[in-house]
Amino acid sequence: MIALLRGRVLAIDDDGIVLETQSGVGYQVFCHLRTLTTLRDARDDVVLHVHTSVADDAIRLFGFATPEELRLFRLLLTVERIGPKAALGILGRAELPTLVRAIRSGDAGLVGTVPGIGPKTAQRVILELRGRLDGLVVPGDSPLPVPETHEVVATAVEGLRGLGFRESEAKAAVAAVSPSLSEGASVSEVVAAALRHLDKVLAS
Repeated sequence: MIALLRGRVLAIDDDGIVLETQSGVGYQVFCHLRTLTTLRDARDDVVLHVHTSVADDAIRLFGFATPEELRLFRLLLTVERIGPKAALGILGRAELPTLVRAIRSGDAGLVGTVPGIGPKTAQRVILELRGRLDGLVVPGDSPLPVPETHEVVATAVEGLRGLGFRESEAKAAVAAVSPSLSEGASVSEVVAAALRHLDKVLAS
């Protein structure tokens, strides 16, 4: 698996670049808009932190300027209905500190402005990731307080309602998954488990 590439930008387009390494090999690397804007002016060798995606039809590389951006990209991929293209769109929408603050504060508006991502998917991103960004805390921010169990349940139910589920469905889903979750589970963990349960129920 390729984790990092260093080389010069040989070509650039709207989706990514061709990065030529010192060995003379050119790699096609997909990047978000802000990274591409920076690379257009690069005169020296650049370093990209890489996510390698292996599919049946191709191996694709996604490059990021920092390991923190790479980590958020991988977290976004864990959210249902968020693929690499959508994740790149989210990361390209704003600087990393702005994105982290928006997700941690529960502000789905910024994510919802990305083309192809509707309000429900944006809300799902917030609910599933807001409690998983400890390693991406922005300097000056204070850690989120750990809520009581009843607050977690109530917030999870409200979040599911925001995604379009009826209150009865939301409460039933949270109740169904609660026994399988560890003590002190976050809202995002409860919501993610409840969504998986609801997807199974709706598919059956």
